[in-house]
This record gives sequence, structure tokens and C-alpha cells, in this order.
Amino acid sequence: MSANQKRLIAFAFCVLISLVLGFASGPAVGALGASRLAAVSAGGAATVALLAIGVAVIALSDFTDDRGNSTAPPQHRIERPT
Repeated sequence: MSANQKRLIAFAFCVLISLVLGFASGPAVGALGASRLAAVSAGGAATVALLAIGVAVIALSDFTDDRGNSTAPPQHRIERPT
């Protein structure tokens, strides 16, 4: 798998995790007695903050290419005497 594909998968997981945790934090803040506007704001802020942290970690990570060498292996020729 190429390094860019690995980075894309990591970014997709980052987006999904930040959305799930952001959407879960909204009702959690609402259950603590905050108004609906404060709960929605807390959920949005949590989503943006987690996404920013995740993108920063992905940007600092070094992804390597684990595909084999793309060049063909050398072919051995048998020399026949003429």
C-alpha cells in the first residue's frame, strides 16, 4: 500500500472518530443541564478540536511505502558458444 493511501485511511479514521466523539459530547453537555445552544456549540467545538488534533498528528507522522520495488528483477541470460 502506498504512503498516500495509508495517509488517506488515517485521515478517514480521524474524521469518523472526531464526528462520533463530537456528536456524543453534545448530548453529554445537555445532560449536565446546559441549554441546547450550549450543547450544540460544545459538540461542534469538540468535533473541530479533535479533527484539528488528528490532522496535526497525521501531518507529523511518517508514512512509508511498503510496496515492493517496481522495477523488474534482472534476467540471467545463458550465453551459448557459436
